[in-house]
Order: sequence, then structure tokens, then C-alpha cells
Amino acid sequence: MPATPTVLVAGAGVVGLATAALLATGRCADRLRVVVLDARPIPRWRAEEMDPRVYALSRASQQLLAHVGAWGRIAETRAAPYRRMRVWEGTDAYAASALDFDSADIGEPDLGHIVEDTLLRTVLADKLATAREAQLVIGSEIESVETAPSEVVVELKGGGSLRGSVLLAADGSDSTVRRFLELPVAGHRYEQSAVVTHVTSAGDHQGTAWQRFLPGGPLALLPLADGRSSIVWSLPTADAERLLTASDAEFLAELGAASLGCVGELTACSKRVSFPLQALHALKYTAPRVALLGDAAHTVHPLAGQGMNLGILDAASIAAVVEDALLAGEDVGDLKVLRRYERQRKGDNLAMLAAFDGLNRLFRLPGWASPARSLGLRVVEAAPPVKRLLMQKALGLEAGRRHQVRWSRAELQA
Repeated sequence: MPATPTVLVAGAGVVGLATAALLATGRCADRLRVVVLDARPIPRWRAEEMDPRVYALSRASQQLLAHVGAWGRIAETRAAPYRRMRVWEGTDAYAASALDFDSADIGEPDLGHIVEDTLLRTVLADKLATAREAQLVIGSEIESVETAPSEVVVELKGGGSLRGSVLLAADGSDSTVRRFLELPVAGHRYEQSAVVTHVTSAGDHQGTAWQRFLPGGPLALLPLADGRSSIVWSLPTADAERLLTASDAEFLAELGAASLGCVGELTACSKRVSFPLQALHALKYTAPRVALLGDAAHTVHPLAGQGMNLGILDAASIAAVVEDALLAGEDVGDLKVLRRYERQRKGDNLAMLAAFDGLNRLFRLPGWASPARSLGLRVVEAAPPVKRLLMQKALGLEAGRRHQVRWSRAELQA
């Protein structure tokens, strides 16, 4: 292994950039090089535009971003905290079976923050630009990946190559790295697509995330910092395609009926985009000198808004494994080292995927199942300890505390 190991990170999305930032600013920053590569330019955040792609970031994700010195800039630029979440099925958002989650019930200031993809990527890329041993290689597509006993070699289209001790693949659900290495996956398509847009409403979103389960899929309205709401509407693919081509007036009328006016009359919407939904899980997260992260390893239904948070927890885990191995004098690309990451993350990710898949299937059952679903929601709403546990899990409080303790100890040891 080279005297100064090189960590290659494929994918300059949020998970890849967060992984690189953790390593490039961590306690081993002076003992390794970090190179991030992506075929596409990193989009820059613009104040005059709201990115249609947003994430509901948990407390654990917030703490990771704070640890690398990125959260302060994100929060002061444009992040929307949401303090409540209301979940229901049927025609009454305030029915006895509706779930009302309030951050005050667990002593937290909020249940998370809604943040744009471009803002996260801009701040993390800028953080890497100031790191001494970090490099961004943008605009070069991977042509092949070859692993050898002591290194991994990435050949780039148009010429050139990169060599490293380990390759961390955070290059999305259609991962090029995963395909080149023929790492097997299991999963299925939902025959649903998510329609995403931002809407202006006559009413106030009240700092609340609203979610209604409909026969075709869940509809979520997430509060944005400018007073609008971000829409993530999961629908049968044919319905999604129809709504993409509908006029704004037609779309807003149908959306208003589906949302039951929970944020008041809808008066305008931004450009609509859509993406297909699938469940995917890599049977192996690791191979010699390679590890899969984020959507390259697991893709979940967006109904709970946890996909990005799972990926960021992957980033925290792999960074910790690489640092610990480096400090112990181990080869960071050795399969036995990388399998520590796989053991830490695979079980949790698979459990979350199964839970979200099961919920989606449950709420898509015909009307005969509605009474049973309503009963289940009533039971949860009437059981404060269960609600608190669900909120703590969604916020990632336990995972956040684990990493906070580790980072604190690392700073003392540095």
C-alpha cells in the first residue's frame, strides 16, 4: 500500500461529497489523499432559484454536516425546519386515526430540515476545495474499474487513469462501478413515479410536513423556507406522466383535491419533474478495494423521506472504518476492513427498505383493508411512547449520538 493512501470516491452527489469531506477534514486528513470523480459538473446553488430536489435531513445528518463545518452555512443560507408532521388516510387530516408528530414531545426544536440538493452539494464542494489533500476530478466518465492485490485502477474515457488504495462508489442507483464489478442486486420497480414540484399556497404550511396516503401512493407536502411547499407525489406511472403534461391549472386542481387543502388554495407551481420509484439492495456492499454507499447500495421508497439520511449514515460509517484502519496501520482497501462497514450498515439499511416497502404495499391494498389501517394509525396515535420512539428513530438521535461521541473522542486524540 502506498505511504500516503489515496481514497477514490465515485460520485459527486451529496453522499459522495459528504464522505470525501469527512475524510479530508478528519483526524487522518494529513495521512491520505481524497479524490472525487464525476462525469457531470457539480451544480451551483443560486439564490434566485429553488432546486426542485430537496431532502428532509435528520438530526444525525445535520450533525455530520456540522462536524465537517458545512451546516452553519447551509442553515443560514436556506434551510427550513419543520416542527410537526401530520400523516393520514381518508378525507379528514384531523380524524382520530390521523397521526400528529410534534418535536416538542421529544424535547427537540424540530423534526428535521428541508434542504436543497444543490445547496448541499455547493457547500460540501466548497469545503473540499479548501482541503489540502482533496481533489475534484469533474467531467471525466469512468470507462473501466480494475482491482489488483494492492490497488484499484479507474480508467477514464478520453484518456487518463486514477489509482487508489480503495474506491468508494457513491454513484447512484444505476452505479457504474457496481455494474463494472458485477456486484449483484435484488429489488423491484414499483410501477410508480414521483412527481416533484414546489407550490405556492394561500395558506401557511405552519412549519408542518403533511403526508396523505392515497390508493395510488403517498402525497407529501414539505415546508420550504420561502413559504412554499415542496411536493413529492407518488403515483402510478401512467398518472404521473399525465400530470407532467397537464396545464398548471389542471395540475393544481388535481393536487388541491388530493391534498384536501391542508395548506390552503394552491395558486402556482414550479416546473414539474418526475422519476421512477424502485426498491434496490446490493447483495454485497463490498469487494476487494471497493465499497458501495448510498443509492449505489440501497434505494428505498421516498414515502418516509429517509433515503438521503441512510446514505449520509453510510458516509459516516465508511469514513470511521477507513480512519480506524489507517490509524491501526491496516490496508484501508483490504476486504476484511471494508466488511466492517458492511456489517455496520447492511442490516439497518435492509430493515428500513423492508419497512418502507411494506408500508407502501399496505396502503396500496384495496378499500377492504382501510379499517385495519385506520385501527393501526389510531393505536399509534393513542400511544405516546410509540410515537416518541418513531420520532427519535426518524430523527436519527441514537445514530447521531453514536457518531457525536466518536467524533468528540477523535478530536481529543488528534
